[in-house]
Amino acid sequence: MRRILGMVAAISIVAAACSTGDEVVASVNGVDLNRSRVEILIPESAGETVPSEFSRFLTVVIQWEAVAQAAESDFGIEPTEQEIDVRLEEFVAGLADDTTLEAYLASVNASVAGIREFARQLVIQDGIESRLAGAADPISDDMITDELVNARLDWTVVCASHILVETVEDAEAVIVRLDGGEAFATVAGEVSLDPGSASDGGDLGCNSPSGFVDSFAAATMVAEIDVPTAPVESDFGFHIILVSQREEATQELVREALEIDALAAAVDDWFVAVIASAEVSVDEAIGVWVTEPTPQVLATN
Repeated sequence: MRRILGMVAAISIVAAACSTGDEVVASVNGVDLNRSRVEILIPESAGETVPSEFSRFLTVVIQWEAVAQAAESDFGIEPTEQEIDVRLEEFVAGLADDTTLEAYLASVNASVAGIREFARQLVIQDGIESRLAGAADPISDDMITDELVNARLDWTVVCASHILVETVEDAEAVIVRLDGGEAFATVAGEVSLDPGSASDGGDLGCNSPSGFVDSFAAATMVAEIDVPTAPVESDFGFHIILVSQREEATQELVREALEIDALAAAVDDWFVAVIASAEVSVDEAIGVWVTEPTPQVLATN
């Protein structure tokens, strides 16, 4: 789902280009697709569209036609104009404060027709997710326990700062200064070799320890809160680490996250199966439809 929907979301709201004709360029399960349905997705600023670009936009139209047909036949999902209006209002409400639809369209070179098509796609996506919400296998307590034990770093967030120096002797000198009462941020700004954090007093923000090198990650998991660690060696040098906060996920949070992942996988599988199994024909002058490695139109030229 993310692979396909992400592509659609990225390109399906741009402005309509001028068309020189409205001939049929492809069909999906016997439903003809006219050139105008593709050109509504192409930016006016793009100029003359090269075959590879037209094929890319045509791929999106074919994919969503297959999805829309299956959504209606499998689940009875057929967006109404009112549902599209509501979804469009929700989209606009999620924009930056005081941003109007007109201002947003102008900023991204988008048309009203294009943004309404995007809203229609979102209605279909929401409906499919709702119908498939109960299709995934339930998340068991054993699955949650396994995650918390074997992927503990991934389910933990630590807020940490560090001072990076070259040698253990340098690290010990840092500890002496900290024990003497100097502020961690001050020492970091003066001696830390990490240019990305030194100017911020060594602050690394709040992150999952899984993003750190092994020795650093392990240290953040056992460090006493608000107490600088002993020197921690890594390939970068020696670190003095200060953990100000550490929060591990609850079973409820893990369950919720796993349920979201399971739903995403179920919807993804449905999308891929529907698109791959669709009967698609493409004007030979434009390209050819293939399903491997991913369903798409390959341009003739």
